Amino acid sequence: MIQSQTRRLWIRAAAKIREQYQSQATVFPNVNSPPVDQWTRVMRLSRLLLKARQHHCPVALQRCLGQYKQSVSRMIHDLTACHSELTTIKRPTVIPSLRELVDELCSLPDEFEETRIDWSEQEIVVRTPPVILRNVNLGEFEIRLRWSELGDPQPYRVISLSQTGTDDVHHPHVQGDTLCEGEGKIPISQALVEGRLGDFFLLVQQILQTYNSGSAYVPLDRWWNSSCADCDDSMSQEESRPCSTCEHQICEYCRRNCTACGDHLCSSCADTCETCDDTFCRGCLSNCESCGECFCHPCLSDETCSHCLEESLENEDALSEESTPDTPPAAAPPSETSEAAETSPAPVQPVCLGQTDLPA
Repeated sequence: MIQSQTRRLWIRAAAKIREQYQSQATVFPNVNSPPVDQWTRVMRLSRLLLKARQHHCPVALQRCLGQYKQSVSRMIHDLTACHSELTTIKRPTVIPSLRELVDELCSLPDEFEETRIDWSEQEIVVRTPPVILRNVNLGEFEIRLRWSELGDPQPYRVISLSQTGTDDVHHPHVQGDTLCEGEGKIPISQALVEGRLGDFFLLVQQILQTYNSGSAYVPLDRWWNSSCADCDDSMSQEESRPCSTCEHQICEYCRRNCTACGDHLCSSCADTCETCDDTFCRGCLSNCESCGECFCHPCLSDETCSHCLEESLENEDALSEESTPDTPPAAAPPSETSEAAETSPAPVQPVCLGQTDLPA
């Protein structure tokens, strides 16, 4: 029962794959027009040459001859380009039958331990055994053939399940999920064109199990090495440490430690206190509320650095001096007061209403 259900799934996938083959077969190639304009110009110059020779015009003959040579050269170039485009047009391929595709898919479990259909991605997926190259275990890989891209230059992906490498290189000949096919490019392409899906997966697996140091993205002798994020030098796993903040690998010569918490830091994540100039991580530094610069906690007092604190105290002293009241003037001595009273004229009393002024 299980086998019959599995076969139905393979038949369903084979039908999708055959639809893609049929859509590719109905695509008509573009054929460019021949260089008619160049041919017309060559024929016109040929007639002018004949007239110049008949009328014995050496100057016109030489001028037409130079133009004639240039036009013939351009026409040869255009015809060669046209011929190259015609030779690249492939003859209509025979579309594999549904039965052939079903047989190819049903044979995959005999060659690979795990095979499945990813309907959401429209991919046939097989898993390879662990790939070991020169005693370096690269782990298992998935080969994913996307049937909706059949006819494209590389309609498949190679995914590392172990992620043993660094960055986006997890196999010496795989960058990201793209395989460097090398000499296997033509056999792989031919297998896909003819619908030999089993041969396609076996060819890709064979390339994964082959190592060529001349075309490797990362040589195996440096496989477990990584590059320092600061100096870009190669370092082994024992020499490298991840930055506690950004997790980039750094060598022991570029590594810095936070004075407060001891975390490993790269140059981009390390910072210094403006007062003591020691190295700290950003979590162990605070900003001065006055100037906004970074300082460690021992160099701050009430969230203020020593320089801003001194300036604040000086400003307070200056304000207190300006706000002190002036000394009142001293009182005049009693003698001066009496003399001033004697010399000052007596106040003139106004005449009251209803009274007459008496004669003196």
